[in-house]
Amino acid sequence: MSARVLVLLLAPTVRATRWGAFLAAAGVGLAIVVVPAATTTMLTAEDLVALLRVAAVCGALGAGFLLDDPAARSTAPMPTPRPVRHAARAGVILPAVAVWWALVLGVTVAGAEEGIGATLPIGGVTAEAAALGAVALMVAAVRLRGSRAAGVRADGGVAAFPALLVLVMAATVLPRGLALFVSPDSPEWTGAHGRWVVLLAVALAGSFWASVEPTRPLRTPFR
Repeated sequence: MSARVLVLLLAPTVRATRWGAFLAAAGVGLAIVVVPAATTTMLTAEDLVALLRVAAVCGALGAGFLLDDPAARSTAPMPTPRPVRHAARAGVILPAVAVWWALVLGVTVAGAEEGIGATLPIGGVTAEAAALGAVALMVAAVRLRGSRAAGVRADGGVAAFPALLVLVMAATVLPRGLALFVSPDSPEWTGAHGRWVVLLAVALAGSFWASVEPTRPLRTPFR
């Protein structure tokens, strides 16, 4: 029954999702790679990876707003379990973000100098982008869970935005053994992306926890 309900929820979820902030941020991220690709500027693989990272940050910042739902308090009493509602929203958000990222990668590779596009570490940069997006969604989901449990309205994107910026700034000053942003030709590349995968797993676990309906202690007149 949950699977059938999930499918039925997809179309209303698309209409209810607030796409504006994501589309604006995604548009900026796409422009960051389109402009160099459309010019004759000579960029190295390291330059292109840097542009992809900036685009990934833009997309993640916008993705944090996709969980915001002004009607969340009114839909809380619905018989549809909260994990199913969250799964429906994930089923809408993830394909949209994936299509955008595929477009960003396609433009970057197509606009790269001959021989450079084929050497770009697409898998590693995609892991970074996935982890950044997952962190943004986790922070937003945790913020929304706490606000709904307290009976107040809050915007998850407003919490995710500064949290992600802090993460990115901290990642740029980490010592070598903990570095996240490293050069493609650095010997630390594999180790850094192992840390990105761990960060992605933690963010996914946090999002799963935030999707579970918070339990409230039962109050009785004898307590």
